Amino acid sequence: MPKISILSVLAILLNSCGLFESETGVSDSYTFQSTAIGATGVAAVYYPEDYSPSIPVIYLLNGWGADAFAWETGIDLAKEAHERNIMFVSLSAESNLYMNSTSDPEKNYEDYVLEIVEGVEAEYGIEIEHVNRAVCGISNGGGGAVYLTSRHPNLFTACGSLSGTYYNQIIFNNLRSHGIRIDVGTSDGTVLWELKQLHDKLDEERINHEYYEHAGGHDWDFWKKYCPEQFDFLESEISS
Repeated sequence: MPKISILSVLAILLNSCGLFESETGVSDSYTFQSTAIGATGVAAVYYPEDYSPSIPVIYLLNGWGADAFAWETGIDLAKEAHERNIMFVSLSAESNLYMNSTSDPEKNYEDYVLEIVEGVEAEYGIEIEHVNRAVCGISNGGGGAVYLTSRHPNLFTACGSLSGTYYNQIIFNNLRSHGIRIDVGTSDGTVLWELKQLHDKLDEERINHEYYEHAGGHDWDFWKKYCPEQFDFLESEISS
């Protein structure tokens, strides 16, 4: 017993001296008063303990009805941030598209994403260009990721879609120089059909992209399996 106690004390002392590296990153949250939705906005933020102002950032869009913290139910984002030296910011449009409403001035969720990008990077002292910034989403968030990249090509350099819905308002010409990866399950019904259409349209427009169909459905079993591959792809796009 005394031996264990001595080793524990020694480990604490070595860690305080920086000789033991942390095995995970930091989980945090960012809240602000949003003018885009007329309410308090919130984002979950995950980052390495020691990061520079030039750290790349991946914004994560949650699916329909999920809150800003839903990604962490399936993925250890603090660990991903630590291991990849990337900041992850997770947010939600709740039960709305990631677009501005034409009828409700308090449901401008496209502008809401822009507010979070600006606010989080100011709050955490991040100073990067669009080539170090990507966006990735699940389900409704996957559709939002492709849509937002097409609408704001000077904000994001790459986008990822996991079982993403197809937003018809995509501006395809703005995606020509951007990284795009799409993953969808072969048992995902309507979403699979929609993403086949998107894949065909991207081919028709001669826009480079990666498109993969895998066994699986529209659930966390599928997303947990292919999320690391999405992160690998996006990391290669924003860290080059």
